Amino acid sequence: MATAARSTKYRRQSDTDLSRMEIMEGAALCFESRGFAATSLDEVAARISSTKGRIYHHYASKAELFLDVYRAGMMMNFQAVEPLLELEMPAINRLKAVLKAHVLCVIRTKAFQNVVGQGVDMLRHGTMPANEHAELRQLAELRDAYSEHFAKVLEDAMADGDIRFQSIKIALNSVFMCINGPIVWFTPRSGQSEKEIEAVADECVLYAIRLLGYTGKMP
Repeated sequence: MATAARSTKYRRQSDTDLSRMEIMEGAALCFESRGFAATSLDEVAARISSTKGRIYHHYASKAELFLDVYRAGMMMNFQAVEPLLELEMPAINRLKAVLKAHVLCVIRTKAFQNVVGQGVDMLRHGTMPANEHAELRQLAELRDAYSEHFAKVLEDAMADGDIRFQSIKIALNSVFMCINGPIVWFTPRSGQSEKEIEAVADECVLYAIRLLGYTGKMP
């Protein structure tokens, strides 16, 4: 299966890559809490206990950093679900698996996924300069490719008679509303166990497939 093309920035884990990821992690938290417009590179530097010069060593602007965080968030999603797409199992079980993998990725990379959501809104409202806006359009194509993975599994599960829908577009939007929900409302508690997080993911998956008429049981 062809994986969405990656920037050369993500092809190896050199010292430069690791430094860039640390910057992106700090930036994602800043963008999540304050939004793109209100976040400054000074704040990102303070978040990672570094200097603004170190950030400028990797990024020419705040917009370039934001777009890299967006891209990284999408690649995290692809990496979470793609290994499951060719598993030999009933389509409904594959659907449950990819939905759960997405929810767990959303929970574990919440700040990055929040930036993806901001990027979607910025593309819709045209709030970035022309060059960056063009890259936002390219990232939207990456999101479309990711959605196609889910569309295929949904169609397979419907062909088996386990779910039903009339419009794949409406089905996808409904499912993503459920499995992206933790971006908005999930905040990890101190000491929260992996078992509890898995239970949250299972509940999100159950709501998503119940919307599509699934009447069976979850594992």
